[in-house]
Amino acid sequence: MPTFLLSLRLYLLASKRQKRAKRFSVAGREASCTLSTMGCVPCPSKGFSLLEVLITAAIIGLITGIVTLRYGAFNNLILLKNQAFQIALELREIQTRSLSATGSSSEFRRPYGIYFATAEPGSYIIFRDSNENGYYTAGEELETRRLDSRFAINQLCSGINCSLSTMSITFQRPNFDAVINNGTVSDGAVGVATLNDTGSRLIRINAAGQITVE
Repeated sequence: MPTFLLSLRLYLLASKRQKRAKRFSVAGREASCTLSTMGCVPCPSKGFSLLEVLITAAIIGLITGIVTLRYGAFNNLILLKNQAFQIALELREIQTRSLSATGSSSEFRRPYGIYFATAEPGSYIIFRDSNENGYYTAGEELETRRLDSRFAINQLCSGINCSLSTMSITFQRPNFDAVINNGTVSDGAVGVATLNDTGSRLIRINAAGQITVE
């Protein structure tokens, strides 16, 4: 009789434990277990379906493509900014060169300048204004500077009028003042843009010789 009661008690205890079985999560996967007299037996966990894998791969590919395109555009804008500042630096160097005493006594006061033309968007000319007429004349060039192949000079402006086809900017000792197209322009600007027109910058210079990049 005591043996029967002990067996019955063990049976009831096992049944009670089975009713209190709990569900649990392991590494993001849900599993359930059933308590028995032998312990916890986990049920098989679920994996990813083929459709879920394909959707995940498509989302990752889309995000990667967007980031790559954005990075390329951002990189071009940084390079465009560098190109604009390079032209501004050239203008400042020509201004400094004009103030330096170089050449013979009859030539050191002659102006130096930079010549831009929309017909030659990939380059500009550094020249010495030998006839001092305030414009570039063929034969006065000292060297030709080329822009990065991804950029071009797309506009030349006098104030808000950006229809100029050429621009000669000269400096003459002992003044810092800029003479733009023989003094006919008081506020000039040179526009530089990417070849696909995704960005542009303006290098502004006024008659007082102030140079800024916008």
